[in-house]
Amino acid sequence: MEQQTITMGQVTYELRRVFQGTRPLSELMAERIAQNIPTTPPVDGGVGHGV
Repeated sequence: MEQQTITMGQVTYELRRVFQGTRPLSELMAERIAQNIPTTPPVDGGVGHGV
């Protein structure tokens, strides 16, 4: 289980994540990050991960 507290202004959020299975947390996080990366960069300089 992973617990995290985030405060934004006057509001505090408490997040709890429960993972089931045999895979380690680091592997699950790496997979999630890889899913959010676009497969091909935009040709026209549109929205992307560039500077």
